[in-house]
Amino acid sequence: MIIVDRIENGIAVCEIDGVMSDIPLSKISTGVCEGDVLIDLSNEGTFYTVDTAKTEQRRAEITKRFEHLKAKNKK
Repeated sequence: MIIVDRIENGIAVCEIDGVMSDIPLSKISTGVCEGDVLIDLSNEGTFYTVDTAKTEQRRAEITKRFEHLKAKNKK
């Protein structure tokens, strides 16, 4: 899975299977944000796009875990 960690100076710094890697924004479809999950449309690392379904699924899971922790800390 390719997850955008941050965007800086025209580069998306991504975590790819636990390893940090830089992907130029010119190789990614427009509208990419931190936390997005990317898919390699070219299968060669030349063009990426946001996997909207996986991004939303991942964000929902993170929100669920955060809410669980908040509830646990209130006890």
